[in-house]
Amino acid sequence: MAALASVDDYKARYGEPADSARTEVLLQDASDLMLAAFEDRIGEYTEGACPAFDRAAPAVCCLLVNRVLSAPAAMAGATQYSQGAGGYTASVTYGSALGEMYLGKSDLRRLGLTGQALGALTPLERGGVTE
Repeated sequence: MAALASVDDYKARYGEPADSARTEVLLQDASDLMLAAFEDRIGEYTEGACPAFDRAAPAVCCLLVNRVLSAPAAMAGATQYSQGAGGYTASVTYGSALGEMYLGKSDLRRLGLTGQALGALTPLERGGVTE
C-alpha cells in the first residue's frame, strides 16, 4: 500500500528534508505503523471507513517522521544532557532520543483510534452452534 503522506506533504509542513529518499522510506514506515494501529483497533483498513483517520493521516504521518528527523545525529542517543559554565547552563532532552517512531496518545486521539470499543460475537462465531 502507498504511504499515507508524500514527501511533498512533508515539505509543506516542515520544509525541505535533507534527504528526500530517507524521508520517503520513513513516511512508509510511519504509514505501516499507523495502519497497524488502525487494524488493531478497527480492523482491515479501507479508505473512507473512518473519516477521522483519513483526514488526520497525512499530518500525523509527517509528524512521526519529523520526530525521527529532528533528533540530531550527534546526539541520537541522548535522553538528557546538561552543561554549565559560570552562570550559564544548557540542557537537551529528546522525546524520541533514539530515532524511535511511536504513536502517542494525542496521535491516536487525532486519528480517531481512542476511546472504548464494544465487540460481540454471535454464537456461530464463538463456535457455539453445531449442526
